[in-house]
Amino acid sequence: MASCGGDKTVRIWRKDASLKWFCSAILEEYHQRTVRCTSWHRSGTLLAVASFDGTTTVWSVKDDEWECVSTLEGHENEVKCVAWNPVHDYLATCGRDKTVWIWEMQEAFEFECVSVLNGHTQDVKSVAWHPSGDMLVSASYDDTVKLWMEDPDEDDWHCVKTLSGEGQGHTSTVWGVTLNPSGQKLASCSDDRSVIVWERAE
Repeated sequence: MASCGGDKTVRIWRKDASLKWFCSAILEEYHQRTVRCTSWHRSGTLLAVASFDGTTTVWSVKDDEWECVSTLEGHENEVKCVAWNPVHDYLATCGRDKTVWIWEMQEAFEFECVSVLNGHTQDVKSVAWHPSGDMLVSASYDDTVKLWMEDPDEDDWHCVKTLSGEGQGHTSTVWGVTLNPSGQKLASCSDDRSVIVWERAE
């Protein structure tokens, strides 16, 4: 398990033989401001870390030794959330600059930005991938939830649906989004003190 906070560090936690949690490693001295979010790669050997210093770092572990193998730069200011794709080697980041970036991991931990998504009008607070890996969901200070998919003909990502509006969406900042394991349902939580569960129409 990984935790992060205002002390600019990431702590790695493990269970011992008696099933008690202990801190096995501290990842530090890389970020200059609050570490906001962490996300594990499906392999369990890579950890992405998003910070208010505007960068995202990627860490690799081997034989319990951690190493920062890549630093992703591009957002104009705070990175609010990071999420690994559950199927493909894509990494999504979002930030105060109102954008969502999709990165593709290449060989030797090199990353290429394959798309910058500009649909939101305020800070983007959270991103989450559909379990299929083919859709990305983002939540924003602009009170909306947006669904993004890749257009193979244009080789780029586009917003395919915006969930918003009084009576059918949130009326204040959307802080977070998550999908159930089947991908048929999406939950969003907001500053309007509500949680909305959305179900995918057939």
